[in-house]
Amino acid sequence: MKLGILGGTFDPIHVGHLAVAKAAIECAQLDRVLFVPSALPPHRAAAQAPAEDRLAMTNLAVRGEPNFEVSDVEVRRGGRSYTVETLSELHRAHPDDELFLILGWDAARLFRTWHQPERVSSLASVVIVDRPGQGPPAQSELAGLGLDPARVIKCHVPTPDVSGSALRRAIAAGQPVTGQLPPAVERYVADHDLYRDNR
Repeated sequence: MKLGILGGTFDPIHVGHLAVAKAAIECAQLDRVLFVPSALPPHRAAAQAPAEDRLAMTNLAVRGEPNFEVSDVEVRRGGRSYTVETLSELHRAHPDDELFLILGWDAARLFRTWHQPERVSSLASVVIVDRPGQGPPAQSELAGLGLDPARVIKCHVPTPDVSGSALRRAIAAGQPVTGQLPPAVERYVADHDLYRDNR
């Protein structure tokens, strides 16, 4: 089975994340995509919503999508969420599956700065999905970032230009976010009064 791994803070998970997963399925002929909410992201500020809420919202977002699943591997592990540890654990849990790490081009640009990037490359192929407004990476750029071009699938499928930080600001300001969040996630955010004190 070809298993895609899409990690992130998902703070909150939005329609852009779901579109990236669907694009990766299309480009790499994946059988499933596993959404992995992080505990503490190593490359950015801590998430605003607690891990339990982000995990709950991710589960709501994928409900009814037969090719999507959610893993709590990083939330359970706690601490900094290093991709190499997550892939190692998923490799042990799914020894017969081929793993594909799904990244936006903005995240892929930081690949060389990751914890044990060579080990990450050995554990999974990489699917790079274009970010809105950014062109695809050149083959020469991939090698310069520490990515093996032979193990990279470039995915040129348009996805919505939605930003988690912009969503948090809009929610804090009482502005509508309908259409940018899955309806069940929008209800969860309102019911649990999330992001009202957005910092």
